[in-house]
This record gives sequence, C-alpha cells and structure tokens, in this order.
Amino acid sequence: MASEKLIFAQSVEALFVRALGPHLTREGRQRLKAVGLDLSEPLRPHYTVDQWRSFLRVAAQDIYPGLLPHEACFELGARYLQGFRQTSAGRSSMSLVTHLGPRRTLERVPYNVRAGNNFNEVRVEESTQDSATLWMKDVTADNPYFAAGFLAETLKCAGAGQVQVEPIAFDGTAATFRLTWAKGVARGPVAVVSPHA
Repeated sequence: MASEKLIFAQSVEALFVRALGPHLTREGRQRLKAVGLDLSEPLRPHYTVDQWRSFLRVAAQDIYPGLLPHEACFELGARYLQGFRQTSAGRSSMSLVTHLGPRRTLERVPYNVRAGNNFNEVRVEESTQDSATLWMKDVTADNPYFAAGFLAETLKCAGAGQVQVEPIAFDGTAATFRLTWAKGVARGPVAVVSPHA
C-alpha cells in the first residue's frame, strides 16, 4: 500500500544495530524479536511506523529502565543521530553539518528526516541566530521527546552549546518545537523541558 507509513532499514540500522546493538540485553533482543525486529537476521527493507514505535518502547525499557518515558525517548533520539553518523549516508551528511553552524543545519533537517522514512515533513517556521521554531509532521514515537533528542543532538553536532529543545505543541502525531542554543559553545549541556515540570 503506497500510503502506508514506512521507516526505512537505514533508520533501524542506525538506532538498533549501530547505536544500541552492543547495549541491548538478551531479554531486550528477545522482546524486540517478539514485536518484529530480529537483530540476528538481515534487516527488512522497511518497517511500519507502528512497529518502529513498538521497537522504541522495548529499547527504552531495556536501555533506560530508570528513566521516565519522555527522558528515555529523548536519550533514544540522541542515540539515533549518533548511530546515523556511523552509516554511510550519515557520515556524508553530518560532515557537512560541522561546517554549517546550528541555524543552517536546521534547514537541512527536513532532508535528513525524510531519508529515514517515506512520509515525514519538517518545516523551520521561524529562525534567528540562536533560536528556531520547527514543526514536524510525525514524531514517529509515543511522545515528541524522541524527535527532541534527535534535534538536540543535531544542534550539538553543528557546534551549538547550551541547547534546549522544548515541545510546545503535540497533537499525538505532529509536534512543534522551540529550540534555543548558545553560539560557538560546542558540546554544551542539553536541557529537556519535562511535560511534568
């Protein structure tokens, strides 16, 4: 079905093979297999977005059992980008990011996100030298924090410091984020604004 939302194998490889593979427990791997991801076999060309969400739930519980769900999702989003940087597509894409700076890097996010699935859209709605508002059509998770982690790690790779990514609207599928950062302060801390704060 052409309209089915599909996550491509490179996204699954980035997170579950490269970033999380060495850290998953035996039980976590078995639970992933039970929901459709057998890491002992070659990856399928694509997975449904519902399967992907199930994979994220399993990974969050397995890798980050002590964190709240939104914190675990944020960490998984950051790890996703770290794994993506290890793929051939990610290496070429992210080598460019280090030269663009945070603001211009955000303009590339729509292309990077779309390379991982067949359905997503991202728009930078407002942008200044140290802040932006960004809309994402589908956060591909149960909450917007996986995307927030991905965005925060992207900004850090672009040399931003004191990164803060705050979901300011979420309808269950799409989300709007407010991103702020300090210029020229690479590898600063990342602040996650909790929905319970």
